[in-house]
Amino acid sequence: MKFKVEIDENCIEPEITVKCHELTPEVIALQKALGSLGTGTQTLALTKNDTEFFLQADDIIFFETDERTVNAHTADNVYQTKYKLYELEKMFPMKFMRVSKSAIVNIGKIYSITKGLSNCFIQFAGSVKQLYVSRMYYKPLRDRMDERR
Repeated sequence: MKFKVEIDENCIEPEITVKCHELTPEVIALQKALGSLGTGTQTLALTKNDTEFFLQADDIIFFETDERTVNAHTADNVYQTKYKLYELEKMFPMKFMRVSKSAIVNIGKIYSITKGLSNCFIQFAGSVKQLYVSRMYYKPLRDRMDERR
């Protein structure tokens, strides 16, 4: 696959054109990934104590399962969502990634990753919350963090 970037000083908004012989699964995945970049202001309907809140995806630091419910954590609150973790991963493929069987994390909100001999924890900017990272997901998380740099 070729990748070409052209700098145009007269360009007002970035424009992406994909030329291909046929619509392959790779092209479809690329389209979804690029399309999700513009959804940073997408809001989610979340509930807390029978009240429905509409929060931006960027405000959520991680999602985790608690028995049968999926909780959305912000820096200082916890809300419930009707979505399953795998659905949330598909909704925000560029922002969130799985870090354990029961959690996905907002990559942009990670402040630090502490790796011990037997466990690993993520700390978040502006919050006292911590999240456990499974050994299986530690290396992909490190790779994704390196890509962001």
